[in-house]
Amino acid sequence: MNEVKALYPSLILVFLSMLVIMFVYELAKQMLNPSITIWESHAVTIVFASVISLIIIYIPLRSSYLEHQQTIIALSHQQEAEEKLRQSEMQYRSFVESIEDSIYTVDRDCRYLLINARHLFRRGLSPWMYEGKRFSDFHSQEETAIFTGHVARVLASKSPVQDEYEQKGRHYLRKLSPVIDPKVNEVIAVTVISSDITEQKELEKEQEYHEQELRKFSASLAAANKKLSLLSSITRHDINNQLTVLVGYLTILQMKQPDTTHNDYFEKVATSAQRISAMIQFTGEYEKIGVNAPVWKDTRTIVENAAKQATLGQVIVKNDLPAGTEIFADPLVVKVFYNLMDNAVRYGGKISTIRFSFKECDGDQILVCEDDGDGVVAEEKERIFERGFGKNTGMGLALSQEILSITGINISETGEPGKGARFEMLVPKGAYRFSDVQQ
Repeated sequence: MNEVKALYPSLILVFLSMLVIMFVYELAKQMLNPSITIWESHAVTIVFASVISLIIIYIPLRSSYLEHQQTIIALSHQQEAEEKLRQSEMQYRSFVESIEDSIYTVDRDCRYLLINARHLFRRGLSPWMYEGKRFSDFHSQEETAIFTGHVARVLASKSPVQDEYEQKGRHYLRKLSPVIDPKVNEVIAVTVISSDITEQKELEKEQEYHEQELRKFSASLAAANKKLSLLSSITRHDINNQLTVLVGYLTILQMKQPDTTHNDYFEKVATSAQRISAMIQFTGEYEKIGVNAPVWKDTRTIVENAAKQATLGQVIVKNDLPAGTEIFADPLVVKVFYNLMDNAVRYGGKISTIRFSFKECDGDQILVCEDDGDGVVAEEKERIFERGFGKNTGMGLALSQEILSITGINISETGEPGKGARFEMLVPKGAYRFSDVQQ
């Protein structure tokens, strides 16, 4: 009724406007054409009134039509939004129900708003049992105090909170995340995801136990190794002392022996004693392999240091290795280069030059040591790396191969007999690098 009364002023305004328009129209008609007949006057009035009525009716009808179209469009958008919301809710519900973790949402008063099937199963509840219930209705006072404290932190900080707790012998990881209303930027609820981490905890305990056992074993092994190293060191020292005494007495006997026919025997015995001493020295060096962790070494510096230690005589060492080229190797790697130089000088014959260089091959780097001596005969190329093979102790190249193999570096002899020896050390990817010095 009030809506109808609200139209009265508009109707009165339209009525008065029509009266004024018609009065002005009749006055103008009489003034412009005083001789017009009554029939003609009525006909013109009817046409004029019809046009005015059409105009008056068109305006509200057009406005009503536009409003109707806008209403249809708005309803269509609302239906689409509702359908998208329904699908989104179905997808969210499907995700929440399919996940193996417990998921539930509580309001600011810790009243349940949503619980997925997994959490209901864990708690032994039916869907209707949690409606309108609070967290405290299903948990102890201690559990409730901890949980409400976490919720208060989420509400205050607007940030997730995470904690671990134990329940009935099982361990859980719980993460509380804020649900924020974007319009007011306030936390309106808290979503909780609780994951069962019991197996992970058991694995961590088992891993910790094994780590402790490993540390005990490593300590015992280190102690045993220390004792063995001490024993072998004392043993080598004592044997070398006895060998020194033996060589000394042999020298005295040789000097006092009037019969020179036995000199060859004395020399052979002395040579054997020297070889035994060298072998004992080798065991001391071999014992150190792998004791210390591999390190990055500049190859150019290694060659320079080895050249200072080696007895080269007139032999020239050409160090063509670029500065900053590093290899990852056992700290004893300098002995490899020393042994290569020593072997070249001892057995190279007419040797005059030893050259070190670097080249790339299929993504790997090859460290080359070559000389211009007699070289290695074809049938001995593989055997020279065997322990005991050779003219001296036969240990140098065997030791070198062991040192390089610690980090996967392979050594081989590829020279041509009569044109000089050529040792190639294949350094795999990851065992070489180029420092800023070279770059």
